[in-house]
Amino acid sequence: MSGDPLLDELRVRFRATTEIRLQEMGVLLDALDRNAGDSASLKKLALHFHALSGMGATYGYPRISELGEEGESALLPMAASNATFSERGRWRELVAAIARELRAG
Repeated sequence: MSGDPLLDELRVRFRATTEIRLQEMGVLLDALDRNAGDSASLKKLALHFHALSGMGATYGYPRISELGEEGESALLPMAASNATFSERGRWRELVAAIARELRAG
Protein backbone atom coordinates (compact mmCIF):
# COMPACT_ATOMS: atom_id res chain seq x y z
CA MET A 1 0.00 0.00 0.00
CA SER A 2 1.08 3.56 -0.64
CA GLY A 3 0.17 5.09 2.68
CA ASP A 4 -2.32 7.36 0.93
CA PRO A 5 -5.81 5.99 1.68
CA LEU A 6 -7.37 7.56 -1.40
CA LEU A 7 -4.72 6.16 -3.74
CA ASP A 8 -5.00 2.77 -2.04
CA GLU A 9 -8.77 2.77 -2.60
CA LEU A 10 -8.32 3.78 -6.23
CA ARG A 11 -5.84 0.95 -6.74
CA VAL A 12 -8.35 -1.52 -5.27
CA ARG A 13 -11.01 -0.25 -7.67
CA PHE A 14 -8.58 -0.37 -10.59
CA ARG A 15 -7.76 -4.00 -9.82
CA ALA A 16 -11.45 -4.91 -9.56
CA THR A 17 -12.44 -3.16 -12.78
CA THR A 18 -9.43 -4.57 -14.59
CA GLU A 19 -10.41 -8.11 -13.57
CA ILE A 20 -13.82 -7.46 -15.14
CA ARG A 21 -12.15 -5.92 -18.20
CA LEU A 22 -9.94 -9.02 -18.58
CA GLN A 23 -13.01 -11.25 -18.52
CA GLU A 24 -14.66 -9.09 -21.19
CA MET A 25 -11.50 -9.22 -23.28
CA GLY A 26 -11.60 -13.02 -23.08
CA VAL A 27 -15.19 -13.02 -24.32
CA LEU A 28 -14.22 -10.72 -27.20
CA LEU A 29 -11.27 -12.94 -28.11
CA ASP A 30 -13.61 -15.94 -28.13
CA ALA A 31 -15.96 -14.04 -30.46
CA LEU A 32 -13.05 -13.20 -32.74
CA ASP A 33 -11.96 -16.84 -32.75
CA ARG A 34 -15.42 -17.69 -34.09
CA ASN A 35 -15.51 -14.80 -36.57
CA ALA A 36 -12.23 -13.06 -37.41
CA GLY A 37 -14.15 -10.38 -39.33
CA ASP A 38 -16.24 -9.26 -36.31
CA SER A 39 -15.36 -5.57 -36.48
CA ALA A 40 -17.46 -4.62 -33.43
CA SER A 41 -15.58 -7.09 -31.20
CA LEU A 42 -12.26 -5.98 -32.66
CA LYS A 43 -13.03 -2.32 -31.89
CA LYS A 44 -14.15 -3.15 -28.35
CA LEU A 45 -10.98 -5.15 -27.75
CA ALA A 46 -8.87 -2.24 -29.01
CA LEU A 47 -10.70 0.11 -26.64
CA HIS A 48 -9.97 -2.17 -23.68
CA PHE A 49 -6.27 -2.13 -24.54
CA HIS A 50 -6.48 1.66 -24.95
CA ALA A 51 -8.00 2.09 -21.49
CA LEU A 52 -5.35 -0.10 -19.89
CA SER A 53 -2.55 1.77 -21.64
CA GLY A 54 -3.80 5.00 -20.13
CA MET A 55 -4.61 3.81 -16.61
CA GLY A 56 -2.08 1.17 -15.60
CA ALA A 57 0.82 3.43 -14.69
CA THR A 58 -1.50 5.88 -12.96
CA TYR A 59 -2.30 3.21 -10.38
CA GLY A 60 1.21 1.82 -10.03
CA TYR A 61 1.16 -0.72 -12.85
CA PRO A 62 3.49 0.68 -15.51
CA ARG A 63 3.88 -2.71 -17.21
CA ILE A 64 0.10 -2.90 -17.70
CA SER A 65 0.29 0.45 -19.49
CA GLU A 66 3.08 -0.90 -21.70
CA LEU A 67 1.14 -4.06 -22.52
CA GLY A 68 -2.01 -2.05 -23.16
CA GLU A 69 -0.11 0.25 -25.50
CA GLU A 70 1.30 -2.74 -27.36
CA GLY A 71 -2.19 -4.16 -27.90
CA GLU A 72 -3.73 -0.81 -28.73
CA SER A 73 -1.08 0.22 -31.25
CA ALA A 74 -1.50 -3.01 -33.19
CA LEU A 75 -5.29 -3.33 -32.96
CA LEU A 76 -6.44 0.24 -33.63
CA PRO A 77 -5.19 0.29 -37.23
CA MET A 78 -6.85 -3.10 -37.77
CA ALA A 79 -10.11 -1.82 -36.29
CA ALA A 80 -9.99 1.41 -38.30
CA SER A 81 -9.54 -0.43 -41.58
CA ASN A 82 -12.03 -3.21 -40.76
CA ALA A 83 -9.23 -5.75 -41.21
CA THR A 84 -9.65 -9.38 -40.31
CA PHE A 85 -8.42 -10.23 -36.83
CA SER A 86 -5.16 -12.16 -36.90
CA GLU A 87 -2.39 -13.47 -34.65
CA ARG A 88 -4.89 -14.76 -32.10
CA GLY A 89 -2.26 -16.26 -29.83
CA ARG A 90 -0.50 -12.91 -29.48
CA TRP A 91 -3.62 -11.23 -28.09
CA ARG A 92 -4.31 -14.00 -25.59
CA GLU A 93 -0.67 -13.76 -24.45
CA LEU A 94 -1.04 -9.99 -23.92
CA VAL A 95 -4.22 -10.46 -21.90
CA ALA A 96 -2.54 -13.19 -19.81
CA ALA A 97 0.48 -10.94 -19.22
CA ILE A 98 -1.79 -8.12 -18.05
CA ALA A 99 -3.53 -10.52 -15.67
CA ARG A 100 -0.18 -11.67 -14.24
CA GLU A 101 0.97 -8.09 -13.70
CA LEU A 102 -2.29 -7.16 -12.02
CA ARG A 103 -2.23 -10.15 -9.68
CA ALA A 104 1.46 -9.70 -8.85
CA GLY A 105 0.93 -6.12 -7.70
